[in-house]
Amino acid sequence: MRALQSTSLLLSCMLMGVAAGGLSGCATVKPDSINPQQLAQSARADTHLGWKPAPANQLNYSLATSSGIARMEMRELPIALHAVTIELPGMRNIEGVQWRALDGEHELLFDGGEGVDGVTVERRNRGYRLQVRGAALDSIRSGGFLTVIDYYRN
Repeated sequence: MRALQSTSLLLSCMLMGVAAGGLSGCATVKPDSINPQQLAQSARADTHLGWKPAPANQLNYSLATSSGIARMEMRELPIALHAVTIELPGMRNIEGVQWRALDGEHELLFDGGEGVDGVTVERRNRGYRLQVRGAALDSIRSGGFLTVIDYYRN
């Protein structure tokens, strides 16, 4: 009887996965958990996006590029999210951080010297660390494209 119940549960999970568009598995997911791989992706061929562990209600990414222009596409962010941190290894002198929302609105989040309220850019040993919180996070929460521009490279 127990084997029949397990088989029935497995079959139900597989059917739910197929109905949702593919075999996604049957893992227990907490409603309040945030999966960074589902919320962002690289938006340029030369940009590599990685995910790092982060405290609860925060996201931590690593964004590297060979051209000096790194771009990531972000989907709508959960309300429970308090901060997005992006490690930028290899960047030498960030000239700007731009945001373009899916509705076409755009904003300069960092101009090379100063960030808008809630945006900090911190120099690290190898590159930079960008953090978006508060009002700035609310402005990007609906989804869009984040572009980080390093100084001009030949």
